[in-house]
Amino acid sequence: MAVAQIVHELPWRVRLRVPDLVGHPAACERIAEALLSESVADRIRVRPSTGSVLLEAEERPLDAKALRRRLEELVLRERDDEGRPIVQRDGHFGPTRVASVVAHSFARINDDVREALDGRADLGSLLPVFFFTGGAIEVLSSRKLPAPPWFNLLWWSIRSFMTFNTEAVEEERRNGNGHAGGNGHA
Repeated sequence: MAVAQIVHELPWRVRLRVPDLVGHPAACERIAEALLSESVADRIRVRPSTGSVLLEAEERPLDAKALRRRLEELVLRERDDEGRPIVQRDGHFGPTRVASVVAHSFARINDDVREALDGRADLGSLLPVFFFTGGAIEVLSSRKLPAPPWFNLLWWSIRSFMTFNTEAVEEERRNGNGHAGGNGHA
C-alpha cells in the first residue's frame, strides 16, 4: 500500500495525497518544514484537513516520483500525540473525509449546546431524553406499543455487540482480520 499518491503533476507543481496526515496538524507542519529545509520546492502547503500536499517551484522542474518517495519516508517516521505511528498498518485506514467532516460538525454543535447550557448538558445527554420523550408521546397518543422495525433491531444488535464486546472488537482490529482492507494476516 502506498502511503502517498500523486494526484496531479506539472513540471512546476505537484499535488500529493496522504490520507494518514488527516487530523495531524503538528505532523503536517513538521513535514512541510522538513521539505522546505531540503529545498525540494519553493512553496509547500500541507493541509491536515485533507492530507493534501502541494509543492510548487519557480525555477526548476519537480520530480513527482522522487517527491512521493521522500514524502513517504517523512510520513512513515511521524508519530501522533501519544507517540504511535500515524500510518495505520493494520488495514484500518482511519476515517473517511465525510466521516471527519460530519464528526467535526457535530463536535462543534455539541460544544455550542454545552456552552449555551453553561456545561449542564450536551447532545449526549439531551438526545436520549428527546428520543425517550418522543417515544413516550407516540405510545400515549396511539395507545399502542409498536414493534420496532427490523432495521432498528439489526442496528441495535450490532451496536450492543460492539459496546459489550469492545475487547474482542479491538483485538480483531489489531489483528487485521475480518474487515475491508485487511488481508486476514497479522
